[in-house]
Amino acid sequence: MLAHEDHSDRFQAVISLVRLDVSSILDLGCGIGSLSSLLADKFPSATILGLDRSRYLLHELRRRRMKSNVLLIRADAPILPLKPKSFDLVVAVQVLHEVLHFKGEQELLATLKGVYDLLKAGGELIVVDHRNPGETTISARLSKDLLKKLRCFKLKFKPRKISFKMLDIEWVRISLRDFYDFVTKIWALGTGLEEVELNETHTPFTEQQFSHLCRETGFKIAQAASLTSIEGHLKHYGIEIKTDSRLPRRHFIVLAEK
Repeated sequence: MLAHEDHSDRFQAVISLVRLDVSSILDLGCGIGSLSSLLADKFPSATILGLDRSRYLLHELRRRRMKSNVLLIRADAPILPLKPKSFDLVVAVQVLHEVLHFKGEQELLATLKGVYDLLKAGGELIVVDHRNPGETTISARLSKDLLKKLRCFKLKFKPRKISFKMLDIEWVRISLRDFYDFVTKIWALGTGLEEVELNETHTPFTEQQFSHLCRETGFKIAQAASLTSIEGHLKHYGIEIKTDSRLPRRHFIVLAEK
């Protein structure tokens, strides 16, 4: 199910950027510890600290995935109750957009500044997050069921106003940003997670906008790239697209240095 899509490509992209001599890693927003466990296996001599605000998710991590070199702490950004200059690396996979959306840009900047302070001299931050594909419009062919869901999505999506134009009985004209939010959240409509999913966006910022926020808090950007095609979602839902250019990828990865 696309609702619980495979994150392995993003995790492997993170691991490929980690220095082999790393000794201390903070997994910010570790959830049930999928990445923490991979890091623990890949870097057995390193200490990995998983931090998350959810008592339930940390309990599940302890129960299902605990490795001998993984430690856990319950906390919520931007308050990071840890000793300054303690980590070689901080990783944050699909968590910082939630800080931005639910707490605002100033709290995101405070989180980045807190991470900067936690890193040792020369330490690094690796971020993977959702990517704003832009406002370019595309034409999309949707089934009757998907058109019904698009109208429902337009009414219920909270972060911003969704707009589209009917071209005929099947085709709509819609911005990439609105389309990406819709197609990655269709699954949530009518489920117990609808309220949560339709109260946040999967298109918060471009990698350039995020890199600018990093620089504001003192980081230097070493690498930035895009990840994850939207094609799997189009195939799953049987959506046909007309566009003059290649569809943007859904995520970015940024490596920033202290």
